[in-house]
Amino acid sequence: MEPIPGNFRRYALSGAVAPTDEQRGLLLSRRAEIDAGLVGSDQTTIRKNVGILRSSMATAQLGPEAVQLAKEGFILVLGQYPAWAVAEATMRFLSGKVGNKVYAPTAAEMAEVCRSLISEPLAERARINAILDAEVYHVAGEAERAQIAAMHAEFVAETTRRAAPPKSTAPEPVSEMRDPNLAGDLDVRRKRREAAEREAAAAQEQAP
Repeated sequence: MEPIPGNFRRYALSGAVAPTDEQRGLLLSRRAEIDAGLVGSDQTTIRKNVGILRSSMATAQLGPEAVQLAKEGFILVLGQYPAWAVAEATMRFLSGKVGNKVYAPTAAEMAEVCRSLISEPLAERARINAILDAEVYHVAGEAERAQIAAMHAEFVAETTRRAAPPKSTAPEPVSEMRDPNLAGDLDVRRKRREAAEREAAAAQEQAP
């Protein structure tokens, strides 16, 4: 996996090591399995585990209303974690692996253990997403690079040839292609202009 400059959310992956269609299918199946294992817990599971903890460990003396609010707090906080994580957290507090071994944990303490339990499947899910969403690039082999170089050289040569100036001026139109009427008209105009010039010169000489 290679980071893409300017895009920290996606990675680049060489086509040589990109997953096949079969492998992508396996990755998608594994991601669905992880998602199923991260579904939030139901209230029955939370009430049961919290009840076990509060009946097995010391708790603060609370009135009926405070006890009910505490239960609702556990349900609100632990409902976002899977049932297996809630059960495992309960076992760890009961066995003394976490906590102070005397007092029942608070909702926050239970949530902290649950987060640590689901961190590994969440990290695995992130790795799967990085692979599935990676931008696959292709590295050309020697034969393909040689073909591309030849095509590039041919393109440059053709472009240079088209851009070169012509070696000679355009040929004059042949006399057969000239309009005879146009030539006659030009000759009549020339003669009129010359006659007018002569008359003007004579008038200038006769002037006093």
